[in-house]
Amino acid sequence: MAASQRLSTITEAGNAGASGGQQPRGILRTSSSNPATPRRPGTPRQLSGGARAASQDTTRTGPPAYNWVPEPVGVDEEDLTAPVEGEKLAQLRRDGGHVRRKRDRGGWGRIALIAGLLLVIIALAVGLGVGLTWKKHQDGNGNSSSGQSSQPAGTTPSNGQEQQFPLGEYSYITALRSVKTNCTSNPATWSCYPYSVFNPSDSSSNTSSLASFNWVVSNTSSMYATNSTTATSDQVMQSNLTISSTSNPFSIMFTNEPLTYINSRSNSSSARYTFSFEMSKAVIPSASITSNNAAAECFFNQTIFTGTLYLEAARTYPSADLADSTGLGGYTPWPFAIEITQSSPGGQNVPTCYEMVNGNVGDRILTAVTPEPESDECSCDYRNY
Repeated sequence: MAASQRLSTITEAGNAGASGGQQPRGILRTSSSNPATPRRPGTPRQLSGGARAASQDTTRTGPPAYNWVPEPVGVDEEDLTAPVEGEKLAQLRRDGGHVRRKRDRGGWGRIALIAGLLLVIIALAVGLGVGLTWKKHQDGNGNSSSGQSSQPAGTTPSNGQEQQFPLGEYSYITALRSVKTNCTSNPATWSCYPYSVFNPSDSSSNTSSLASFNWVVSNTSSMYATNSTTATSDQVMQSNLTISSTSNPFSIMFTNEPLTYINSRSNSSSARYTFSFEMSKAVIPSASITSNNAAAECFFNQTIFTGTLYLEAARTYPSADLADSTGLGGYTPWPFAIEITQSSPGGQNVPTCYEMVNGNVGDRILTAVTPEPESDECSCDYRNY
C-alpha cells in the first residue's frame, strides 16, 4: 500500500512530544509497553476478524438501563472478568456487588450434625443424672434394693469414716514365740530379736520377749478389701493395699509391698492380709566363731520375711496391763491377730561370715560353718496370740 494511503496514527492529547518520547501514564494505562484497551461496563471486548482494532476507539457507549452501583472493594470470590448480562448483572449490582452463594461449608448437613451432637450430649446428661440418683438410694453396704452389689466382690469403697481401716500407721506388737537354727551347723550364727522367747508361765517374759514393728498401710485404689468385706467363696486376691516400714534405721526396711487378701467362706475369722519378700538377714554371732576371737558378722542372704495380718481373729497378747502401758509401740496397736516370720533354708554358703574391722566387713571366715541340707530351716516366729 502506498504511503499516502496509510491512515494517520491518532495520538492522545498533545503530549506526544514530551521528553524522552514517552507518553505519561494515565489511570487506564498499565506498565506494559502496549496500552490496555479501556473496558466498557457490561460489554464484552469487541474483536474484528480475530484481531484487535488498529486504532483506539474514543467513542464510549452509554451504560445499560439499570441503576449502576460502584463495585465494592475486597470481593475476593467474585469473577468480575467473566461476561455477565441482563438480569444477572442487575441483580449483582442491587446486592452491592456480592454474589449470593449457596452454603458450601456444611449447609443443612452441618446443621443436622450439630443437632445430632446436641441430642447425644443431652442424653448422656440425663443418663448420668439417673445413675447418680440410683446410687444415692443404695444402702450403706453399697447394695441396691434388689440386693445386687454395685462394686466388685471382695472390695469396699474408701469413703466414710468407717472405711478408713486399715489405712494408716500401726504398731504390730508381738512376742517372740520360737527360734529354730537348723539351717546352720553353728547355732550361734542365727539369732532373733529380742533374744528372749516368750514363756506363758513366766510373767517377766511378757516384756522381755516383746517385739514391736511399726508399719504403714496405704491404698493404691479407692476400692480395697477390709474387715467388712463379705466373702462369697474362698478368695485369694490383691487387696489394692500396700505396706511399708517406717524410716527407722534399726528396723527391717521395706517399701510398698503389696498385700494379698485371703478369705474363706467357711471360716470368717481366717480373713487376712499377707505379704512376703526376700531379704539379707545380718546376725552378730552370740559366741566367737574365730580362733582369735575377732568380731564377726554372718549373713543369711535368702531369708524370707512374711507377715500375716488377720481381720477378724482376736489377739491375746499383750495383756491388758501391758497394752495400757504408756508409749507401747508408739502408734495405734493393730486390733487383731498377727503372725510374723523370718525363715532361711540351709545349703551352700549359708551363712557367709566375715571378720569385722572398725565396723567394716573384712576377710571372710571359711571355717565358721559347714553346709546343711536345703530342707533344713532356720526361723524366727512372732505372734500376738
